[in-house]
Amino acid sequence: MAALLETRLAGQFSLFEDEAELPKAANQAMEHYDFLQTKQKDKIRRQDQRELVNIDMNGIEIALSRSLGPELVAHTMWEHLDLDSILQACGFTLTEQALAKAVLIARLIEASSDLAAWEWLRNRTALLELLPVNLSDIGKDAVYEIADKLWIHKSSLEKTLRSREQGLFVSEPTLFLYDLTNTCFEGRCINNELAKRAKSKEKRNDCPLVTLALVVDERGFPLFSQIYEGNQSEPETLSAILNRLYEPDLFQHLKPTIVMDRGIATKDNLALLKEKKYPFIVIERRAVAERRIKPHYRS
Repeated sequence: MAALLETRLAGQFSLFEDEAELPKAANQAMEHYDFLQTKQKDKIRRQDQRELVNIDMNGIEIALSRSLGPELVAHTMWEHLDLDSILQACGFTLTEQALAKAVLIARLIEASSDLAAWEWLRNRTALLELLPVNLSDIGKDAVYEIADKLWIHKSSLEKTLRSREQGLFVSEPTLFLYDLTNTCFEGRCINNELAKRAKSKEKRNDCPLVTLALVVDERGFPLFSQIYEGNQSEPETLSAILNRLYEPDLFQHLKPTIVMDRGIATKDNLALLKEKKYPFIVIERRAVAERRIKPHYRS
C-alpha cells in the first residue's frame, strides 16, 4: 500500500498491480488527500484576500431601517392564494391590487387604524419594494378608499378565499367555532350607523365600537364574518349565523359541530341548535351547571 501511494503521489501508475483491492484503496486515499489539499489552498487564499477594518462600535448609527421578515411570509401566502386574480375579478386595477395588498398586509402585521397602516407603509416597512407598482408617494386618502372598496366586495372575497384555502388545505370541516368580539374607533363616528357605545373588550370604553362575529373551522381558517352594531346582544346573532351555514360550499355531508362560549349559549339558542339538528359544544352557565352536577355529589 505504501509503495502504491508513493507512486500515486509521484504521478505514476504501475502496470503490474495484481491485487484489485489495493489499487481501489489507494485511489480512495488519494481522493481524500486531494480534497484536503484543495481545502487548505482555499483557506490560504481567503486569508491572503482578507481586508481588516477597525470599527468603533460606539460610533455606529442605524438610519432608515425597514422590516421585511413578516412581510415576506405574508407576500408568499398572498401569491399562494393568488389574491391578485381574485381582486382583478372584482374589478380592481393593477394599482388598486397593489394598494389593497399593501394595506391588508399592514393591517395583518401591525393591526391598527388605516392611518397607522399608511404611516407604517411609508416609514417602517420594505413591503413597497415587493409591489409591481410604485406606491412610495401614496396619500392616506387612497388607503381609506381602498378599504371601502374591499368592504364593498367582502362577501365575494370571503367566498373565493374560502374556496382557495380549501384547495390548498384539503379536508372536510367537522368543527365550526363561533364567537364575537368588538373593536373601537378613534373618533366620534357620527356618520357610522354601526358605531355604538358599549363595553369594550380592548378596555376602550371611551370610544365607539362595532361588533365582529366570526366563524372559523377547526384549523382556524375563517369561513365568514359579520359586522354588527357595537352594542349588539351576542345571543341574538346566532340565528342569522346558522342561516348562513347553509351556503353550499361550507360543508358537504355531515353537519359540523358548533362550538360557542357561554355568552351565546342561552336556553333559546340551545333549543335552536337542537331544532336545526346541529351538534354543539358549549360551556354551561354556572348556575345551570351547578343544578345539574350537585345531585350527583350529595351524600
